[in-house]
Amino acid sequence: MTRNRFSAGLSALLALCLLALPLSSCSKKGEYDPPTGWQAASDEQADFYFYVPDNWTVDFSTAAAGAYYSASDPSSVSVMAWELPNTDTTLDDWWALNREELEKVFDNFNLESEENMTLTPDNLYAKKYVYTAELGGYSYRYLQAAALKGTAVYLFTYCSVEENFESHMDAVNDMLGFLIIK
Repeated sequence: MTRNRFSAGLSALLALCLLALPLSSCSKKGEYDPPTGWQAASDEQADFYFYVPDNWTVDFSTAAAGAYYSASDPSSVSVMAWELPNTDTTLDDWWALNREELEKVFDNFNLESEENMTLTPDNLYAKKYVYTAELGGYSYRYLQAAALKGTAVYLFTYCSVEENFESHMDAVNDMLGFLIIK
């Protein structure tokens, strides 16, 4: 009799597991879920997906999707998007206007490099700009990557004090690789 109860209990447990199996597939990772070890730094309303490593702190306190590395090393990354006033604006046109504004805000603005790049997985044409600038007596180094899609410009910005800039470049390049514009 005890053996029959055990068999019945085992059969019931097995049946429950089989019934639960289809439900467990509901937790399958979606197409735009963060990669393992990464977290979303953009909200659902954004028209892009932006991910940062789990050891960065996501910051939703500004209009940009962003994160910073730590309190002792406030290197930061952000993504912003905005509509362009003219539909025929090129990246070069946009950069010329952006550069004018940067030169008004920062002291000692110095463009180190400008290069073409591709944002994956969409193979979206972009440009990467690296520059140094001073603000409030501090020297910073920036990497900005800009892309146009439709009538909007998408701008990724990495900012760090010069001595910490290179230490985050592997993560920054991965962030750019995971950036998806909807």
